Amino acid sequence: MSTFISGSVAYDTILRFDGVFADHLLAGSLNTINLTFQTPNMDKHFGGCAANIAYSLKMTGGEPLIVTTVGKDSQDYLNHLQSLAIRTDGIKIIKNAFTPQAFITTDRLGNQMTAFHEGAMAWADQALPTENEKLDWAIVTPTATPVMKAHINYLNEHRIPTIWDMGQASAYLSGQDIGWFLEHVDVLTLSSYEWDVLKQKTGLDIKSVAQKLTATIITKGDKGALLYANGDSDYFPALTLNGPTYPVGCGDAFRGGLLRGLTLRWNWTDTLHLATLMGAIKAQSPEAQGYSVTTDEIARRFERAFGKTVNLKD
Repeated sequence: MSTFISGSVAYDTILRFDGVFADHLLAGSLNTINLTFQTPNMDKHFGGCAANIAYSLKMTGGEPLIVTTVGKDSQDYLNHLQSLAIRTDGIKIIKNAFTPQAFITTDRLGNQMTAFHEGAMAWADQALPTENEKLDWAIVTPTATPVMKAHINYLNEHRIPTIWDMGQASAYLSGQDIGWFLEHVDVLTLSSYEWDVLKQKTGLDIKSVAQKLTATIITKGDKGALLYANGDSDYFPALTLNGPTYPVGCGDAFRGGLLRGLTLRWNWTDTLHLATLMGAIKAQSPEAQGYSVTTDEIARRFERAFGKTVNLKD
């Protein structure tokens, strides 16, 4: 069976700023911001939430099915996915648009500023699996509101358990829209900042949100993650890493591990541990899709980190 992954397949341009963003924001001039950051380091990578999650899921032994749209400049990206044995038959090409592009600037504290051009992804509601596709789980990540709703409606009709990753959609969704998503999905994942936005826009507290869902997962970067499920809450610390770390794509790797645990029907503790491990593995690679590990290696790292033997094979 395959795992439905909706969201962006994008080219990422990563810029690194040696300073700290906050040092350049003047409290009395926030309504007239005109900033230039000198970024001596630049890299271009394959990225996008859907593709990054699919990459992580594939590393853990899963079978991702990316369901989205790309543009006229996408052939090298499609070749890249096919070289990894990641299916591309759920991806539709829009010939008069560009593939989504993300321009990500990271300061020395790991804070990020991102400009994103959605390009062909505006038509992603035109991409759907065939009717005979067998799916186990799904995740819907940020795209245009009608696209996310179209994919969730499809998944509801086919009774596929679904994660909604609110992500950058927190910036443009209304409180009413957020309420609709909470009523139509099974699991919510979001960062601590996005959780603050959700609270502000909806007026809901964590108890109210958690009651609507099978699970709510709030990620806190290198401070770990919080899980609210079955009326309880649990904290999962991030793993300690040595050497430089690279935050771009860590959340996507975390979600790939999350999906794998769910498709294997693991308990929540083991599932969150796998998600945490995949985030840590990614953090040691500068590219969102630049780490390469076998399922046996992941299982060995899991046992070293958490003292439990696991099997990542179906």
